[in-house]
Amino acid sequence: MTQRCSTGFKKSCLASVIAVLLVSQSVHALESLSDDHLAQTTGEGMALFPENFKMVFQAANDLSSASSYNQVGLINPEKYDTGFIRIIPTGENYANLKVSAADAANKRTKADIFIYGLALSASNNNLNQRFSNNGFDWGSAINPWLFRAGIANNIQQFSSTNAAGDISYLALEAPLAKVSADESDNNIKLGFWLDAFSRSWNSSHSVNPITGAPLAKPMTTDPTNDVDLDKNQRLRLQFVANGLSLNGSQVKLFQTMSSTTPQYNQTLGMASILRLNTNDNPENLKSTDSNLNSKAIRLSTATLNDGNYSTPALKQNSEAPLFNNQEGLYLYSPNINLVLGSIHQPFILGSEGNNIILEITRIPNVANIYNKIYTDYTAPYSNLSANSPYQGSTCNVYTCGFNGSSLLSSGNTITYQGNNATHSSISIGSVTRDPTSNLLKANRDVNATGVMFKNGAGTAVNLGSAAIDGVLIQHLKFKTTGL
Repeated sequence: MTQRCSTGFKKSCLASVIAVLLVSQSVHALESLSDDHLAQTTGEGMALFPENFKMVFQAANDLSSASSYNQVGLINPEKYDTGFIRIIPTGENYANLKVSAADAANKRTKADIFIYGLALSASNNNLNQRFSNNGFDWGSAINPWLFRAGIANNIQQFSSTNAAGDISYLALEAPLAKVSADESDNNIKLGFWLDAFSRSWNSSHSVNPITGAPLAKPMTTDPTNDVDLDKNQRLRLQFVANGLSLNGSQVKLFQTMSSTTPQYNQTLGMASILRLNTNDNPENLKSTDSNLNSKAIRLSTATLNDGNYSTPALKQNSEAPLFNNQEGLYLYSPNINLVLGSIHQPFILGSEGNNIILEITRIPNVANIYNKIYTDYTAPYSNLSANSPYQGSTCNVYTCGFNGSSLLSSGNTITYQGNNATHSSISIGSVTRDPTSNLLKANRDVNATGVMFKNGAGTAVNLGSAAIDGVLIQHLKFKTTGL
């Protein structure tokens, strides 16, 4: 594991540190480094420390100070959250599927998705607010984001005929997760809303080259609606998350080893751990707690107004809808830790013919490989090490492998979790942990909570907590068709 920098960023630390100071209306210039400072660097990578960071996708405007959230007295500034990311449809190749043109014309097999108002800001206690207009610090000077190169030693992939060797990789690593609970890390609000349309196969996919939006085709009977993007075939959804932390997440990119399977042979491989945690100690969470919304994810579909067109991208100066402040699915204190591929079992991007594949490769029947992936639940978790017969383990909010690290800073020792776990864990709400086995268990107390539904009036149905623990992906494959 890469050593994190001490307070002075001395020679043993990373090559350079970029303090990205993003404030509400300005960006501070980077401070130049002297020759003496440059002489002390080692060229290992780059550290990033976003400070007072915030962003939101709104309608096009050259001046950030003109954001609706900075205009005093403006009612419902979220109505201007209409900047978007579009996932453009292509549809099926019906010639290959032997479907007649007449049947194809009647099928709605295209999906068109617009993601609006993507926002990151400081967390608060409001689950109907996508953007708080307050910045947050993402890491620290001694525990920053890292973009670096590295080498994994003595790695074997795919088969027994592949000799073990070293693999070079590029890595993007979020700040490390601390062993001791630190609620200051759970400080991120993520919000967006979207329109997802079911479109007919023969609908137009023409794009406005200036805006990136589709060309509007208003209905004769209803000018507020669109022929190709019919609001009667639309899912409108809002996503808001409070108290998020990405600490401990990482992505490594590398070239895979040789393989007799063409799709695996020396292609792009990835090893990743994606950690979205909100609560470092969810054991005592109760449905009666007053601050549940500060660590939660909410999905809602009920709106108070529908805007003035089927989707804002189609019409200039359209407004975003306002959503009901109660309705939705609530996930309280979710902790999501997903292991997607590893150096030994890569997640690959490849192709089969004209189609794209995303695949977590099979775990081969090779002891040198599966011994590093499988785990032994009968052995105490604290005994796990590189010398264990089975070195796999589960990543949860409390721990994520055995390759932890520590740092002495200002006379205090800070201990960080590892990042070499091989199994995934998802928990929602009141969940306890057995420290000996590192297994999670949902709390069955009458006041336990985690998954909750609310209607527009705020009437709640509490489904309790949930734990999905020790998930190992043996093989997973996604493949496009008809390209």
